[in-house]
Amino acid sequence: MFTFLLDLTQEKGRGIHAYSAVAKAAFERAVTEPDHTAAFYFLATSAENFVDLHERQPLSSEELERNFDMFQADVEAFEGAAEESAEKRLAVLNEIVKARIEQTR
Repeated sequence: MFTFLLDLTQEKGRGIHAYSAVAKAAFERAVTEPDHTAAFYFLATSAENFVDLHERQPLSSEELERNFDMFQADVEAFEGAAEESAEKRLAVLNEIVKARIEQTR
């Protein structure tokens, strides 16, 4: 359900254009997948934030790899909970958001 975003990121080269395409695709899915709107919205805004933060700036391969690893972990966590109860999906979302907040401190 969510892994197509990883494929899209890989196809587009993991750079700014890739995350821009991911944001667009995830926003579109947020509308059409009501049971997973919050997860798709989170992934879309994460990709969009990456674009906003790094647009017009040089980006090291280490930064790209670190960001992709975090994005991949988030996608895989959402994928693992996709068929679970709404409570479990919400718990996964809360864990991911909490981890990302802690990383920015």
